[in-house]
Amino acid sequence: MTDDSELFAADLIGRRLLKVTTAWQHYADGSPSLVHLWLHLEGLGPVLFHTPSTGVSLRADQPHGPYSMAEHGSVFVTDDSPEVPVTRFVGQTIRSVRQINYNDGRSAFAAGLTLQFPGGSIRLLGLVDDLLIAHDQHLGAVEAHLHEDVTLARVTQTSGGCPSQWDAWTTAGQYLYLRYRHGEGTVEQHPSEDVDTWDSEESRLWSRWDDGTNGSRIELVDFLAMAGLRLAPDADIHATAPNDPRS
Repeated sequence: MTDDSELFAADLIGRRLLKVTTAWQHYADGSPSLVHLWLHLEGLGPVLFHTPSTGVSLRADQPHGPYSMAEHGSVFVTDDSPEVPVTRFVGQTIRSVRQINYNDGRSAFAAGLTLQFPGGSIRLLGLVDDLLIAHDQHLGAVEAHLHEDVTLARVTQTSGGCPSQWDAWTTAGQYLYLRYRHGEGTVEQHPSEDVDTWDSEESRLWSRWDDGTNGSRIELVDFLAMAGLRLAPDADIHATAPNDPRS
């Protein structure tokens, strides 16, 4: 991987977090603000997370060193700071990466990403030139305008044996293909359940994990818990559809 190579959210899935580097701007009369975040990932190297204005972009990039900004303060760089929430996940593998959308009725944009690890999840957000790392904390009034498309309105089981698999649609209408085989679970986004549409630009991997069991089947509720998905209270769930060609 060369520096400045653009990366996509799906590139992070299945990568183990090795180290966390952060760059902070210090002002003489204020609290430090986060400028850059690098996640050092196995097989990818350091990945820079930054905000161009709103949202978060990713690229392969080596961390820079500290520097002075004269009257604007200085920038210092730290590794694996315990005060950075994502540091608690060092040594764990990224299980899924989900988009966070912002919509206040006047403007709408992709605001950031949720990274899910076996031990929990972290949100990385770009809001009005500010890069934010949020773990458990509530971000105030902006929370009402943040949304992840992780609630399923309809699920049809297409195989109950090996593999266990389902067609699912979120409350926003996004189609997802859920599959579990030999202990590995995956969630894929596609335009529709028609496999002829699966090579389009709308197709991407949402989640992948291995539970170490080499198991051949899993209950839907357990699959969803591993994948970071949930059922709507009035979700329409259908039994197995026989003879699915993807089995």
